[in-house]
Amino acid sequence: MSDKEITRLLTLIDHRQSELTTACKEIANWIDRQGDMPVAGKIRDRLKAVEADEALVKKTLTSLKVERPLPRFR
Repeated sequence: MSDKEITRLLTLIDHRQSELTTACKEIANWIDRQGDMPVAGKIRDRLKAVEADEALVKKTLTSLKVERPLPRFR
């Protein structure tokens, strides 16, 4: 797999994770409106871990696009 393909794949994974996070937030908001605040709170608590890693993921993706050559794993 080429460097370009790896970067493209990781970017796609990051984008999909962002989309899933947004969907989970919408579900939590809907559950909240239905009156089940404890369940909505549990969903939001789990999302905090994902959001906490977001900056690191973005920084890593940026460095992959900049650093050359990428290390080869054997």
